[in-house]
Amino acid sequence: MISDRPAASLLLVEDDEITRDLHSAVLIGAGFNVNTAGTLSELRRQIGHARFDVILLDLRLPDGNALELVSDLRSISSAGIIVITSNPAATDRLKGLESGADQYLEKPVHPRELVACVRNLSTRVRTAAFADKNAPVYYFEGWSVDLSARKVFANSGKSISLTENEFRILDAMIRNGSKPLHRDRILALMNDDEEITTRAVDKAIYRMRIKLRAVHDSSTPLIETVHGFGYRLTARRL
Repeated sequence: MISDRPAASLLLVEDDEITRDLHSAVLIGAGFNVNTAGTLSELRRQIGHARFDVILLDLRLPDGNALELVSDLRSISSAGIIVITSNPAATDRLKGLESGADQYLEKPVHPRELVACVRNLSTRVRTAAFADKNAPVYYFEGWSVDLSARKVFANSGKSISLTENEFRILDAMIRNGSKPLHRDRILALMNDDEEITTRAVDKAIYRMRIKLRAVHDSSTPLIETVHGFGYRLTARRL
């Protein structure tokens, strides 16, 4: 059972020592196992030597902007990613989410909010990993979906990683077959890490279409809009 497993393992990446110590103390007090890093190079080193359930990532680090690393993290780690930054710019937030971050928090973060967000995301990540251990692979013309890896692969071997919301939507579309998925159903699938509105559904579908185009270049969109209802996966399953 998930509840019998060791505490979730976190990697807290923050260059400000005071903030790092504060967040680390709060999370350790909440029962998490916490490792810390203050630079991108230290982040890369730790990712190469250990597995983490959740990575809390400050964007502005001494040796670079971690925003550029989010998509790379998605390709090498199944960890949930929470971006924490003092920059309220919407462009950074959108870039982070589009690159694969699961959540975006703005400093200063209330301790209870921090713990709640980490606990919710780590639970989803660990539950999904447990449930998908022997999950199937779905095959389509030119591409496939590996539920255990939570990735989409082209026949060429090229792959893309999906955020948790995107993966839930694609999984539901596959299981729904040729029938369209109602917008309200898609909305219910999405977690509360983003503003949950019908506009959030449109944004998620838009990002998925871009990602799927990278592995299956076709003039016919793989996700079709059913006006007045929702969306349908048009890809033919093999």
